[in-house]
Amino acid sequence: MAEQANKSPRSRAVAAPWLGRLRHRPVDGRPAAAPPTARRVATLALGGALALAATLGAVWLAILYLPLPASQVIPRVKAAIEQRLGPDYAVEIADAELHRGSDGVELRLVDLAIAKIEAGRAGPPIASVPRAELRLDGLGLLKGEVRVRSVHVTAPKLDMRFDTTVDAASKNSDLPDRILAAIGDLDRLLGADGAAGALENVEVTDATLLVAPRARAPLSLEGVDLRLSRGTGGSIALTASSARSTDRWTAAITVSAAAGDKSRLVDLGVENVDLAPYSAPLAEKAGAPPVAGRVSGHINARIGEDGRLLAGDGRLEARALQIFMPGSAADTGETRKEIALDRVQFALRWDAPARTVRVESSQIRGRGGQVTFTGAFVAPPEPGRPWAAMLAGRDVLLAGETPSDPPLRLDRIDVEATFDPAAGVLDITKAQAVGPTASAALTGLIRFEGDSPAIRVGLVGSPMPASAVKRLWPFFLATGVRNWVVENVGSGRVDGVSLTIDVQSGALAKLKPKEPFPEGSVSLEVLFTDGTLRGKPGLPWLEGASGRIEATSRRVDVAVSKAVIPGSPEEGSLTVSDLRFTVPDLNHRYPPATLTMNIDGALRKALELVASGAFGKNPLPAQIALDKVAGRIETGVSVGLELDHLANEGPPPDVRMTADMRDVKIADLYAGHSFEKGAFQLKIDDGPPKLTGKGSVAGAAASVALMEEPSGEGAPPKRKLAVTLTTAASDLTRLGFDVPGSLKGSVPLSAEIYLDDPAAPMTVKADLAKVGIDGLAPGFVKPVGRPGRLGFIVERSPERTLIRDFVLESGDRSVRGSISFGPKGDLVSASMPIYRPGPGDDARIELDRVKGGVTKVAVQGAALDLRPLMQLYRKKPAASGARDGPAEGGDAAKNLDVSAKLGTAIGYGGQALAGLDLKLVVRDGKVTDADGTGRVGSGAVRLAIGDGGRLMVSGQDAGAALRFVDLYGRIDRGSFDLSASLAGGPGELRIRDFSVRDENALTRVRQTTGTDRGEPTRPGATKFDRLRVLFKQSSGQIDVEEAVVYGPQLGATLEGQVNYAADSVDLVGTFVPVYALNNLFSRVPVIGPLLGGGEHGGLLGVTFRVRGPTAAPTLTVNPMSAVAPGFLRKLFEFRQNQPASTSGSTPASTQQ
Repeated sequence: MAEQANKSPRSRAVAAPWLGRLRHRPVDGRPAAAPPTARRVATLALGGALALAATLGAVWLAILYLPLPASQVIPRVKAAIEQRLGPDYAVEIADAELHRGSDGVELRLVDLAIAKIEAGRAGPPIASVPRAELRLDGLGLLKGEVRVRSVHVTAPKLDMRFDTTVDAASKNSDLPDRILAAIGDLDRLLGADGAAGALENVEVTDATLLVAPRARAPLSLEGVDLRLSRGTGGSIALTASSARSTDRWTAAITVSAAAGDKSRLVDLGVENVDLAPYSAPLAEKAGAPPVAGRVSGHINARIGEDGRLLAGDGRLEARALQIFMPGSAADTGETRKEIALDRVQFALRWDAPARTVRVESSQIRGRGGQVTFTGAFVAPPEPGRPWAAMLAGRDVLLAGETPSDPPLRLDRIDVEATFDPAAGVLDITKAQAVGPTASAALTGLIRFEGDSPAIRVGLVGSPMPASAVKRLWPFFLATGVRNWVVENVGSGRVDGVSLTIDVQSGALAKLKPKEPFPEGSVSLEVLFTDGTLRGKPGLPWLEGASGRIEATSRRVDVAVSKAVIPGSPEEGSLTVSDLRFTVPDLNHRYPPATLTMNIDGALRKALELVASGAFGKNPLPAQIALDKVAGRIETGVSVGLELDHLANEGPPPDVRMTADMRDVKIADLYAGHSFEKGAFQLKIDDGPPKLTGKGSVAGAAASVALMEEPSGEGAPPKRKLAVTLTTAASDLTRLGFDVPGSLKGSVPLSAEIYLDDPAAPMTVKADLAKVGIDGLAPGFVKPVGRPGRLGFIVERSPERTLIRDFVLESGDRSVRGSISFGPKGDLVSASMPIYRPGPGDDARIELDRVKGGVTKVAVQGAALDLRPLMQLYRKKPAASGARDGPAEGGDAAKNLDVSAKLGTAIGYGGQALAGLDLKLVVRDGKVTDADGTGRVGSGAVRLAIGDGGRLMVSGQDAGAALRFVDLYGRIDRGSFDLSASLAGGPGELRIRDFSVRDENALTRVRQTTGTDRGEPTRPGATKFDRLRVLFKQSSGQIDVEEAVVYGPQLGATLEGQVNYAADSVDLVGTFVPVYALNNLFSRVPVIGPLLGGGEHGGLLGVTFRVRGPTAAPTLTVNPMSAVAPGFLRKLFEFRQNQPASTSGSTPASTQQ
């Protein structure tokens, strides 16, 4: 009966008819049949066996070759999977097919979904498989068993439920138990007797593993390939990998065959696995993003028959770790606070009896330093009890916060803590760091609840260097205050530090990057001495500071009683007292701050701080070289500013100050002169800044004022610097002003320039009412007391300097125009549309230097006084106000194009040149073209070009022409020819048929020689036939090499020098009386030179000398020479450059 009961329902159905006939007869009233014979029974049994075999064969062939429809396969497969998974899971299959494949019987499933049943209904799918192919054991199907030989799955989506598992494990303190249970379940599943015991191969391609789908930032692994293979003896190898170019990683689990004690070895290896998905559940509890980084390593474990972990060890190495701090996950564009580690190496060992994970010698390396440590994590003996952790670090080296900070070495770091998962409380009972130069202790309590944990931390430190405080202060505690300390505290000694933090649950999750802790959650107090600190980057460092720092989560107060802003010996230093730096509210993107202090010290150092831009835009003129400034300053300063701006960004600081500057000196301000004895006051408040002061330059009083003028709408005001210099006119040359002509009286010069524009012009003005002028412009004369003014605007650029709007005027005298100079100070152009330097002048002058170095000069007008121009050409000082010393000479320009058209050109001696029309071309110092006409006196004058580029001037009234150019004023009439060069050199003057009138020197000679006893002549006049002068012209000087003049009554020879630059005349010669008769002896052959003394001498003659200033020379006559024949007369001649005898000397005429 037991055997029959064990038969399948189909077997019982086949055998029932025959067996029934052996036991019963039909109930029809007929008698029962006779019992069958043995042969008959054997025949029936054989027939039944054949029928059963045929039936089983038909079923086998149907399974192998006739696909079963989905309606027959889906219910059975669904029921089989649900039976394997248990009642907590629901299975859905969209389509299925059972058929024979190339490798046997295959089951193909489409859109398989497995969901966890929650609250009586199916929840979100934990596995979604678009397509799965399973190879089954056909013989097992005949026995009613489903044995899977291989599996191939494409593009599944699997929820690993890692986050919920970790969450439940952390709360129940049974994480080790869950890990061990998972290992045991895996062993039972893949074991020979497990549900997948027949599996030979599993292949999953392009899978998506949902690691932490319920995290705030869901994390998953995509493009994962899984492969399971079974080896001999029941060993199993499972590999998972990703070949994506952006995420390459590999994980492998190997389970060995059972040993003699039924234990198995499990080896887990990982290579370049991303930590972010697996750290997300734990990081979310702290309100932080997942840890970024990659991990590689191996973990080995030995599992007993009962699933217990008998032994285990491993080594893991993580690279490029980024551990982010709690804060809001909102996208604010800011960088999160993080701990960056280059490498973390863990050596782990499982201590089964103590239920402890031992941390053997491990190491952490990063940009912040390195530490070698050991420790232990003790699991509770039963779920719900606290964990315990101990860490001990040795040989700790913490890098400095800045390149200038030395590293901090600690001998040890000890940490002891407990963690109660049920309550979510981490209690740091002991955390201390001890080193040669620093030590600190910390205790804390962290409660994990809400969106972010509640934190309570207390830290105290012993006296230590400031750099040690910055390294021991964790950057994630009171970040805003710590950032200010790191950036702005350089060195010094901290005498005491105390830090308390108390943050409520959920507060950290609401924080945005760079947002401070909630109000009242932080309290910091630091006492320091000999410190180096500043208010913000860009402000000057204070040295030798002693004071206190008090800070909360939202406020920072720094008080310094006294400090020094150092400088070089040349700069000097500044003493700072009563400094207060306050940040009233750190809860701003750019927290406002206030800095107040008193400063006393070197002016140069203070100005360099102002020029550095630390306190806003540089207000100092670019023309002032700070290395030439000296003096003292005393001021109170208040600066309002904003923190956290990048360099050169943000609003300018709000500076308020009242500064007194004394003993100010600016060396070599201009022309070698210094500004001295200066006293200034600078005031900056709500209104425009005001700078006023006074001093002296080379003894001249100077005043300075800085003011602001409004600009256009929306534009910032313009700063203007005004300087007034009052000096005697005679001191202008000493002050470096090259002023032509002469000045008398007191000159107030004022200059104004706008400081904010480097190319801004400078305006110069002067009131000339108290100034006497002679020759500031050629011909411009103004006495003291007559109103007048000078003004011009200077525009500078690298290419040129332009003086525009030039005005020099007084009464009816006016000169206006503009002048342009090249980069080397050479004159480029000048335009004087109004040129009226003297009464009656009315002209226009244009000067322009064109390409090739040619200077074009054009003069046009109704009238112009040429006397000042002739004085400049000859370098002859004016009759009044002549300057001491010789004037500098100058050669004529080498390349000129001159054109002049004047109705009247006024000259000396009351003469005027009418209808002047002149054209002159000079190249390389030689005249290449000349043409000019005019009329002077009673005759015309003509200018032409001669041989060798010489000028040829001819006229019909020599006396008028000589008076016009102020050479000699007592000649009447006569025609003349002049040959000369503008560049100097030899020249010749010839005059014919002229008379000399009212010349006292000639009258005296006639009286001395007795020639006046002849026929009477016209009173005051001496007639001459010829005058010939050979001369050589140089700068400001004429050398008379030979001069001969003769007429019927008198003749003369002359040689010497006329120096206009030195205002001197030195001529010697001989008067020859009764020239027509007396000169005959000189022409007699052989004896003529002996008797007459030369070609133009005579038997009788009187030597003379003319010497003295050009305006009033002295004539000296030697009467003894009159009785000496020609060859002896040389003994009585005057020698040039020798003092003349006073006897017989009389002043010459007042005119030459």
